[in-house]
Amino acid sequence: MDELIEEAKNGNKEAFTSLIMEIENDLYKIAKTRISNEADIDDVIQETMIEAYRNIRKLREPKKFKKWVITILVNKCNRIYKRKYKKDVSIDEYDLDKYIVSNNYKNIDDDLNFYSLLKQLKYEERIVIILYYMEQYSIKDIKEILKMNENTVRTHLFRARKKIKENYEKGVV
Repeated sequence: MDELIEEAKNGNKEAFTSLIMEIENDLYKIAKTRISNEADIDDVIQETMIEAYRNIRKLREPKKFKKWVITILVNKCNRIYKRKYKKDVSIDEYDLDKYIVSNNYKNIDDDLNFYSLLKQLKYEERIVIILYYMEQYSIKDIKEILKMNENTVRTHLFRARKKIKENYEKGVV
């Protein structure tokens, strides 16, 4: 991947396209936590790719490429959200089939239960859970991506875990 990043930094469009294709599903999942309209999601992902392509030469640490692109995406999602939406976005319209297929899940009942539990969370809690557990970012990385205080990230993670556990125990799925 480091070679592809270096090639992309040197202007190789095919290398950049390969890098984006590797993280495309992750970008979709993250954008979907903030924006419910599919057209807006497509737009924000496209804008993210354009900005990343234009600025890839500024990327200092190739190992942080994915984190860097996700940070761009989150910022763009937040701008669209502030401009178009006035309330917390529900993930009721989340394309679950795409999510399940992209992750090769075997036990769909568990996936549906987890999906239902995620719907119970506020946006900040959902995004932190997705970045921490699904994308496997550290709390420090999430802090940088979301531009939050580290303790705030920990608090969102703690509350989300607590809500998921309580709802699961109550059978609210």
